[in-house]
Amino acid sequence: MMMIAIAAVLLLLGPVLAVVLVLAVPTVLGLVAYDVSETRAKKPASARAAETILGWPEAAERRIKLERGVARAFVILGGVFWAVTAFAGLYTFRQTGALAAFFAASVPLIASLVTLIVGWYWERVASIMLAVATLAVVYYSAVMGFELGVWVILGFFLIGPMLTAAVLFWLARRDYEALVVFRLAHPELALAVAETSAS
Repeated sequence: MMMIAIAAVLLLLGPVLAVVLVLAVPTVLGLVAYDVSETRAKKPASARAAETILGWPEAAERRIKLERGVARAFVILGGVFWAVTAFAGLYTFRQTGALAAFFAASVPLIASLVTLIVGWYWERVASIMLAVATLAVVYYSAVMGFELGVWVILGFFLIGPMLTAAVLFWLARRDYEALVVFRLAHPELALAVAETSAS
């Protein structure tokens, strides 16, 4: 029964992931190459350096928002995915009943909610929580002797997203602290940025 579930997941999600990968990678590489060529062609090096120093706080803020947003999206989507999977697996294959399946589905939702709440205020703690949870999943999977198909599903839909979210939470906190230190060390740049944006 487990092999049928694994085959169904791979048949449904495999082509979608392949299409996304085939379209996304060349598009991102093309956009990066275009941005680099346009940036270098328009301005001399000294103007680019001054603009980089003045524009670094805004770029850092955008990067921090992106890192936090993607990390939170991984946590939310992972919680929803595993809640739906737990409910459908228990209700359909084991036929345990709706109430037991609902309680099993609430575990990933509660875990993702706790991670979101902790990550909202203490990003490093959330990062460590996600890393420890990843190690626990790997250890449990090794002890239980899961098959290759189960490892693939866990790798793509649990281990990978949890590690990615952990790294992004950690990077967001590190970048935020660097931005605070930069602003404290260069208070005069706040006036220059305000004058540039006003004109």
